[in-house]
Amino acid sequence: MANVKSVSNAWLQFWDRRAIPILQESRNQLMGMIRRADLIRPGEVAEIVARDPLLTAQVLRMMNQRQKSSMSADVVAIESAILLIGVTPFLERFARAQTVESVMLPTHQAEYGQLLKRVFEARLARRLATVFANKRFDAKVGEIQAAAVLANLCESLAIISPHLDEQAPAASLDLLSLLEQWQMPTAILDLIRVDAEPATRSVLQHAVVPLSRQLERGWWQDEIQQRLLTIAGVLNFPAEQVWQLLTEQLLAFARKEGKSSQLYTPARYLVMLPGAWPAPASTAPAANLAAAIPAKDILAERMQALHLAGVQGVPTNQVMALAVRALAEGLGMQRIAFTLLMAAENALRARYVQGVTPTDPLHALRISLEKQHIFTKLLQKPQSFWLNADNYTQFSPHLPPELVAQIGAKSFCAMSIFVGAQPVGLIYADSGLDGTVNEFHYTHFKQICILASKALAHNARRSSV
Repeated sequence: MANVKSVSNAWLQFWDRRAIPILQESRNQLMGMIRRADLIRPGEVAEIVARDPLLTAQVLRMMNQRQKSSMSADVVAIESAILLIGVTPFLERFARAQTVESVMLPTHQAEYGQLLKRVFEARLARRLATVFANKRFDAKVGEIQAAAVLANLCESLAIISPHLDEQAPAASLDLLSLLEQWQMPTAILDLIRVDAEPATRSVLQHAVVPLSRQLERGWWQDEIQQRLLTIAGVLNFPAEQVWQLLTEQLLAFARKEGKSSQLYTPARYLVMLPGAWPAPASTAPAANLAAAIPAKDILAERMQALHLAGVQGVPTNQVMALAVRALAEGLGMQRIAFTLLMAAENALRARYVQGVTPTDPLHALRISLEKQHIFTKLLQKPQSFWLNADNYTQFSPHLPPELVAQIGAKSFCAMSIFVGAQPVGLIYADSGLDGTVNEFHYTHFKQICILASKALAHNARRSSV
């Protein structure tokens, strides 16, 4: 503990008064305002500052570390800081600030790219936090924006510090301690703090801000769904409305940032919206366009389509068709079957089949549930099973005899599908008679099945209303 504390203290002292480099983009824009400073409004300068988390941190630190009288108030909003300093003095001070590009380029391109990624996340976090705070009619949106922009500041400073000083101490990601050292207002600290009993605005903030990073891994992740449900609960909105707000903001943000940043293009988020994609406006020759288009991630597209089906409440047959397509076209599984639970027969019957000829036995597959085997166990609760070379000897005696006789695969995945607490069937997929299902197949197979279960459950809830 002592070592951790000493590392943290050294890090805090390193950044206590040290000038924080800003983005060259910010400096250029501020320089362009100097000649017409008398005509510039504080809000115009504040918008430039807010897009640069490093400049935001420096301004708020400077204002809150200043000597204060008993009548002085904390400064939270960037525009308030600019009003206190004055537009012209502010421009003269920060238009000549050191830039991160001057200390990192051209030698450290990779680290610079990581820094730009943090900047992008901070901008996105600020936008989303602003939108949802306004939906809650928060009276002090400036506090929300400042906390969102500063959320990943320690990571950005950790990237920069070795390039400012070779003897820089080891980085600490304790953002709260850093902001306390800088005497940041309590309103910002409360929105950062996670160990205290949170107020409603803090709950909303902690649900919204991490989305800017988590969405990078795909919007079908369970943790994202939980955050959306939290936002919906705080705002008293339907989950579908929260999702619509989020997708609209992501696409609008990517279109805006795509003009000045190569991190993400608007196409990254188009697949989240229903309907056809807008036609490209480019007039380049077709051959050049074909060469410039990267290979599609078919698996991600199919999973996104399945997720949207659940959000939009499409019919059950379409949900299962999308799940089968995701397994076949996205994951490359060869033989796929959704077997429906027939309660009257106490059996599973193949309902949706993919990857076999019309005369293949898979179409007529019927698995009795009278005797205990692996599939009867799967139907007891939502769970999955992966048969492979390592466990074949152990589990082969427990396979349904109909499956062994008619299918014969020695490697496959299976997962039960539930709607609420009730089993409705089971999805089976393999890589052909002699093919092998690997861990990558199994991991994404489970994700697809979970998406299908959620879509069916959502559809059932809509139908019951």
